[in-house]
Amino acid sequence: MFRQLLLISIILSLVAVEDLFAQETSEASNFQRQHDVDLRVMCWNVRIDSVVPPNGVRSSSFVRIVRAMNPDLIALQEVMRPDSVEKIKSLLDSQLPLSDGASWSVHSVADNMLISRFPLQRTGGELVFKYPYPNLGLPNFHYGYAAALVKRPEDHNDLGFYVIAMHNKSRLGEENERLRQLQSDSIASWIRKARDAGSPMALASGTPIIILGDMNVIPNASLQPFETLITGNILDEAKFGPDFEIDWDGTDLADAKPSINGQGEYFYTWRYDDTQFDPGALDRVIYTDSVLTVKQSIVLDTTTISDEDLSSLGLLKPDVLFGGEPGFFDHFPLIVDFSARLEAMD
Repeated sequence: MFRQLLLISIILSLVAVEDLFAQETSEASNFQRQHDVDLRVMCWNVRIDSVVPPNGVRSSSFVRIVRAMNPDLIALQEVMRPDSVEKIKSLLDSQLPLSDGASWSVHSVADNMLISRFPLQRTGGELVFKYPYPNLGLPNFHYGYAAALVKRPEDHNDLGFYVIAMHNKSRLGEENERLRQLQSDSIASWIRKARDAGSPMALASGTPIIILGDMNVIPNASLQPFETLITGNILDEAKFGPDFEIDWDGTDLADAKPSINGQGEYFYTWRYDDTQFDPGALDRVIYTDSVLTVKQSIVLDTTTISDEDLSSLGLLKPDVLFGGEPGFFDHFPLIVDFSARLEAMD
C-alpha cells in the first residue's frame, strides 16, 4: 500500500511539474512559427525614426525584435527623413545578414517602408496629400502608401503576396477624418485597379492581398475610413471611382485582430499611460480571407513576458518601450502569420 501511495505521489508531482513547465513556456511558444506558415509579417509605427542608427532610441531593440520574431516582411511607419531608409537597410544587412550573400529588399513611399527577405516586385504606391512638419525639418512631407509584390523562391507560380503598407492621418477632428478618408479612398481605388484584369497593374486572380499599418482607427472618431478599406465602399466616387467587391470572392476583407502576446485577452496596439487617452487598436492588418488564413496574430509586449521567456527569445523587458521610459509604449509591433492558397482562381 505504501509503495502504491508513493507511486501515486510521484506521478502527481510529475504532472504538477509538467503543468508548471507548460505554463512557464506557453508564452514563448506563442511566438513560434508554425510549419504551415507561408508568410510572417511584422508591422510597427516606430515613432519618428526611432529605429534609425546611430541615434535612434530603438535601433538595438529593433534588431532584437526582428531577430526574435523572424518576419519575412516588415512594414514600418514614421520612417521620416530622406536617409532613414538606407540606414535601416544597412542596419539589418549588417546585424541580421541573409544567407547566400543576399540583402534585405526595401521599398518606401512617404513614411512607409517595406522590408523583405525576398525580392520586392512591382513596387508602387502613391503620395496622397502634403502635410508639412516644419518642426521636424520636413516641409515637404506627404502622407501616402507603399505597395509591392513579395514572391518567395519556393512559390512556383505568378501569385506571391501583394502587400500595401499605410499610415493614415492621426488625431480627432473633422479635417483629420477627411484626410484619413482621402487616403483610404485612394488605397481602395488602387486595389480596384489591381483587381481589374484589364489594368496594366492587374494581379493574377486570387493573389493574396494584405493591407497593414497604422490606420489610426481612433476611438470616438468616424470608422468610415477603416470601413472603406474593409468593404471597398469609396466615399468620394467622383475622384476615386466606384465602390467594388474588395475580396476575390465578393466579400469584405478580414481583420487579423492581433492580441497582446497572442493570448486573446487584450487587443490594443497603442498605449501611453501618461496621457488621458485609453489604449486603442489603432494599427491593423487586414487581408483577403478568400485565399489567406491567419495562423498566429500577436501584438508584442515585452514588458509582460517572463524573464525566462525573454531570455529564450533574446529580448529585454523594455524593448517595446520608447526609450525605455516606463508606460511610454506608443505603438507596439504586430506580428501575423499567414497560410495561403497559392494557385490562381478561375
